[in-house]
Amino acid sequence: MHINEPRQQLDHMLRQTRMNLVNFSQIADTKAHILLSLSSVLLSLSLTQLHEARFMLTIVGLDVFLLVTIFFALLTVIGKVKVVNRKKHSVRDADYSPLFFGNYGDIPYDEYAKNFEEIMNDPDLTYEIMVKDIYYAGVYLIKTKYKYIRLAYLYFFIGLIMSVVIYFTQNLL
Repeated sequence: MHINEPRQQLDHMLRQTRMNLVNFSQIADTKAHILLSLSSVLLSLSLTQLHEARFMLTIVGLDVFLLVTIFFALLTVIGKVKVVNRKKHSVRDADYSPLFFGNYGDIPYDEYAKNFEEIMNDPDLTYEIMVKDIYYAGVYLIKTKYKYIRLAYLYFFIGLIMSVVIYFTQNLL
């Protein structure tokens, strides 16, 4: 990546884009927390009514979908930093980002500091690292947080609709 003339507008654009990604991540986390709380409360309340034979199938159906909703809501907020079978990064890896804490945890400080010094002394490389960080943050949001929150909402609403249909089918037909 070559930047003809590093300027303040580029810095502002990159900073604003990064802030937008952080905001989108917080929005997904907030939505996941809402679904997690709501599903947990509904699950707890519904389990107290399992003894009612006329509600049994409806509650079991709802509870299955609530558990799936809780699972996807948890995946949204847990994050994707691997602990087991984690790839050890080198500062020379193509997908290495010195701005992401999950990438530099295994790198000795001296090597990390030397690499960061090289980056900060080269404007083109500095911009490239910032663009790479924005790119991978966006990819992470799309492929994890927003995918899981979308699935959580989908299962939540399907569960509600399905339980209402089962209830009316059992009790009105």
